[in-house]
Amino acid sequence: MTEPELPPQRAEIEVTLDAQTITLKVPGGAANLTPEDANEVAGQLLEAAMLARGTDPDEVDIARVPMQYVIVQAERVPLEGAPDSDEPDELRGATRAEVHCWIKDQTHRNGLHIIAGTVAEHGWVVTEILEQAAVTRDDFEGEYLQYFEQALTESEVFLYEIENAEGEE
Repeated sequence: MTEPELPPQRAEIEVTLDAQTITLKVPGGAANLTPEDANEVAGQLLEAAMLARGTDPDEVDIARVPMQYVIVQAERVPLEGAPDSDEPDELRGATRAEVHCWIKDQTHRNGLHIIAGTVAEHGWVVTEILEQAAVTRDDFEGEYLQYFEQALTESEVFLYEIENAEGEE
């Protein structure tokens, strides 16, 4: 397999690809990067260039958020043709849920798409976004800290706080 051709480059900056190593050469030095590191550097460079030009990266939704915490309100959607007996006991009679979501390394908009899709796969529809914020480990303590930690390795974690028809959790 031949290496892909890289785009044209400026004379004083050189990017080369050798197997799984990307080398970035600039005046005064060079850095060998993994594909993941190269993606991170590229994102940081693009964001810095936009800021330098006076463009807010959040307005064009290109800035990835290391970890975002989103709380949404969701309503249960009965699945066509699925008997109630197929539902787990904790979902029988469920009508609404507040869903706490931890989403790693996505833009705000992508995070919402992931949430809407995942929630829909489980028979719910998002009806309202209650909160969306960039967070760090220091923002959590107690029970919710474990979900933040889990999202660091699994990229997405969802916690459903379910209400039944009588309004009980």
